[in-house]
Amino acid sequence: KAISTVNSALLSDKMIINLKDAVDNVAGVSQYSGYDEYTIRGFRAENARLINGLRGYNTTYTNPLLLNIGKIEILKGPSSTLYGNGDPGGTINMITKKPLKNTVADIELFAGSWEHFRIQGGITGALDNKNKFLGRLNAGYDQNKSFRYQSDGKSWQIAPSFSFFPNDKLEVNADFSISAVDGVLDRGQPGLTDNDDLKATSKKLNLSQPGDYLKETDIASTVSVKYKITGDLHFNLGYLNYLTRQKVANHGFESYASNDSVNLNYTTWKYNTATNTVSAFLTYDIKTGPFSHRLLGGYDFVHTSVDLNQKYYEIPDRFGDGSGIVGRFSLLQPQYAKRHVDRYKLSEYDSEAMEVDGERYYTQGIYLQDMIKWNKWILLVGIRNECYRSTDDEDDEEAIKQNVFLPRIGLTYLLQSNIAVYATFNKGFDPFEAAGELQIFTDKFKPVTSQLFEVGLKSDIIQNRLSASLAVYQITLDNVAVNANDLSNPNLFVQQGENRSRGVEIELNGNILPNLSLSTSYAYNETKITKSRVPEEVGTIANNAPGHTSNGLLKYSFPQGFLRGLSLLGGYTFVSKQNTLQKNFTLPAYFLLDAELQYSYQKLTLSVNIKNIADKDYWYGAYNNVYKWAGMPRNIMAGLKYTL
Repeated sequence: KAISTVNSALLSDKMIINLKDAVDNVAGVSQYSGYDEYTIRGFRAENARLINGLRGYNTTYTNPLLLNIGKIEILKGPSSTLYGNGDPGGTINMITKKPLKNTVADIELFAGSWEHFRIQGGITGALDNKNKFLGRLNAGYDQNKSFRYQSDGKSWQIAPSFSFFPNDKLEVNADFSISAVDGVLDRGQPGLTDNDDLKATSKKLNLSQPGDYLKETDIASTVSVKYKITGDLHFNLGYLNYLTRQKVANHGFESYASNDSVNLNYTTWKYNTATNTVSAFLTYDIKTGPFSHRLLGGYDFVHTSVDLNQKYYEIPDRFGDGSGIVGRFSLLQPQYAKRHVDRYKLSEYDSEAMEVDGERYYTQGIYLQDMIKWNKWILLVGIRNECYRSTDDEDDEEAIKQNVFLPRIGLTYLLQSNIAVYATFNKGFDPFEAAGELQIFTDKFKPVTSQLFEVGLKSDIIQNRLSASLAVYQITLDNVAVNANDLSNPNLFVQQGENRSRGVEIELNGNILPNLSLSTSYAYNETKITKSRVPEEVGTIANNAPGHTSNGLLKYSFPQGFLRGLSLLGGYTFVSKQNTLQKNFTLPAYFLLDAELQYSYQKLTLSVNIKNIADKDYWYGAYNNVYKWAGMPRNIMAGLKYTL
């Protein structure tokens, strides 16, 4: 199946520090909203990211820093057979940087538009003279005032890692990361009631008020063990502990007071989660006559617990008991002044339904897989039994319990040593689980199931310097969950029936010439609603699923002469128009151009990056005309790197 990769070179060239910017470089992936959620092959992807193949947690409203990430993989389509339940369009796997034997160290400084400042660095090397104990440390700090009102933020991360090789059979890796975000919850640019023009209000507009905050700390600890029992039998064990601590105070949209003003609500919450993931598997290489087998058998277990304490406020003397309103705010003449939140009263608003459905989430799976090679053929067959349980209480008789079998089959044929064609089928499963984004459903939640059919081609061309891939796919998704488009309750969701996604993806990555590199992709997708509780929706294009997306980056490095050390980079991003949850409210297509200049001399590298050169107005994601997010105007970032 198709796997797209964003490597460390691309992350560095584009000065990418967070996941939202990284996924813009992947075929068939676009922004779903301003939160940490994406559209992959036409479907919303908001489940927990994998870290080294182990399931973490996604608090939705923040975006993880990538200082300790060396590569990002997007596994296209449902990947439930190996990784358990997940998003039907694809799964994001972040692979951490590993310690090296040779000592390498660097420090980088960045400065850019809107008082953007960043400092980051790393060091790695052997910790003993026998190269058995290796270490690495990555750390950084980032702050930005943004082009939007009340959207300042800062974040930092410290991430040590260690590797231990006591002998030629055993390898132990340990990765740790602590990161923090201090900013606000940005719910986007609200519009007017009688005007769906995206420019009717300023794209700088934000309903967050002075004193609002979003503070989050994430701690990830990973340990993995690889042991060669024999030359053909290998054992792998991985463990991830992921902790989040989130505190939020936020003014937001309650209702329209007039065409150009809104009633504000005020919400606070403390949100703590703990996720423990264990994965263990064996691989065994064996031959039976002319067939070579790689057998894989494994077990994994994931447990997530959630502690949520949320409060709603109002000013009853002014707006009435149970109104949930604390004030009014003009959309055309916004005035940002610190509000007297100490005078707000706890609201009688019924918050019981707003609690996360499952405070404890358990899933475990057993899977078997056999990869069989014969001449130019490779057959892959696998099956997984997934057991899922979610409950508000360990003894709750109303616990959600589900048990599914998930098959997988794939066939590959090597046309030549550098050209392979393949076909694959597998099923996916995505139950309801505790999430950072509150999700309230109008009816009892049904598990989301999916089926993938895919054919494709992979090839290395131009003397194996350039990798090319083509994928054609169809994904059918049952019990699709989408936002209910309730303006006063943005957390309300409904399950609408069945969606079908069909598409084509093309990717090229590598070197055209030794000093000319290319990374580009194009994706066509058509995601339609094929069954719905609302008959007129059948046949319509699904929300936040653009039909065409493309991106590219070309880099030329002068190999000799007085320009040696100079590199020129040019890139683009294209996203076609897309529907939203609001009928007849669409986001227009956009095409962005970027450019960068790099100059390296000895141990120094100077970079200047200009994004959105033409200063285009664009909106990359929206639920409706109240919750929509504008992209950044033209902006500049300069960086200076020193390698020790």
